[in-house]
Amino acid sequence: MKPSKVLIFFLLISCSHLTIYSYTIESEDFSNIETQIVINIEYLSKDKVKVTVQSFPISDEEIENFNLVFDMKFREDYESDFTGVCVGPSWEKFGPGEFSLVLEKEDNFKNTIIGEINLSDDDGCENYYYYLRFLYIQTISGDVYLVGVATDYAGEYPDAPNVWKQNELNEIEVIGNSNIEKYSLNFELSK
Repeated sequence: MKPSKVLIFFLLISCSHLTIYSYTIESEDFSNIETQIVINIEYLSKDKVKVTVQSFPISDEEIENFNLVFDMKFREDYESDFTGVCVGPSWEKFGPGEFSLVLEKEDNFKNTIIGEINLSDDDGCENYYYYLRFLYIQTISGDVYLVGVATDYAGEYPDAPNVWKQNELNEIEVIGNSNIEKYSLNFELSK
């Protein structure tokens, strides 16, 4: 799945740089998970970035919330000689690396997080690559769907493109597939 990527520049008192990533999740097996996810990246300053994620579900009257967990690749390029570790921005309430967002129905399935890039600490990386690691969808009726968006080596979460449903005993079963390819829901930040 290739993202739709749009660059928009605003000229006000200072320049602000906005990048938009848009993804459509579809399933022939289960329409309840179908949605469009939009990720807006806005650089507030040289060292601050705002990430806003919003979902536009087809069945919005049935969905209570989306829980998204984003993770960062440790290296910019696994094929280069660089053996260091990319640290990335420090996210409010989370620190560097992984962060979570819950998109609630009452907030129009939209949430924002601010990250601060420590420019004085050079980790050797110019870009930071984030990908959606986990995606949970909870319905108004209390059903929980786990949508595979990456690979789960522990086997406790579905690999993309599988969709699982969690029952009352917290057991999960495969109920279908989606159009998601592994690691395809992602975004990039620049230093």
